[in-house]
Amino acid sequence: MKLEHLHSGLSGFIDRQQLNSRHVLQPRVDGAIVLSIDSQNRVYCRPAPHGDLVLECRLVELPSKVADAEEMMRHCLIASWVRMYQYADVPVLDSTGTYISLQQRVPSDATTDEFSDVLEGFVNSLSDWRKIFRVL
Repeated sequence: MKLEHLHSGLSGFIDRQQLNSRHVLQPRVDGAIVLSIDSQNRVYCRPAPHGDLVLECRLVELPSKVADAEEMMRHCLIASWVRMYQYADVPVLDSTGTYISLQQRVPSDATTDEFSDVLEGFVNSLSDWRKIFRVL
């Protein structure tokens, strides 16, 4: 894998952590690199416009019963509204409408240290959101 084509902060993180091709998956068709963090979290690092990067991880599957799914989304919106002034992460509904994922943007000019800080905060937020959804 050629790291020079990756977001510079992500590339520096991969170098610093001495991750090699056994630990970092090859870029997917959509250009994402998948990092396994704490053996619980698969964080997708997706390229975004203007050289930015988006961190993404699935949080919870929506219930199949419409009323329950709507209640879960309402709960998510309220929690997001409470958190939005303090945290940069955002819950999103996937394109199939079956999962709620968490996303956070990393600016194109983020350094390795800034990327590491954002990633650490993102993983901490995943833990918070899993408590909100009562997912272990």
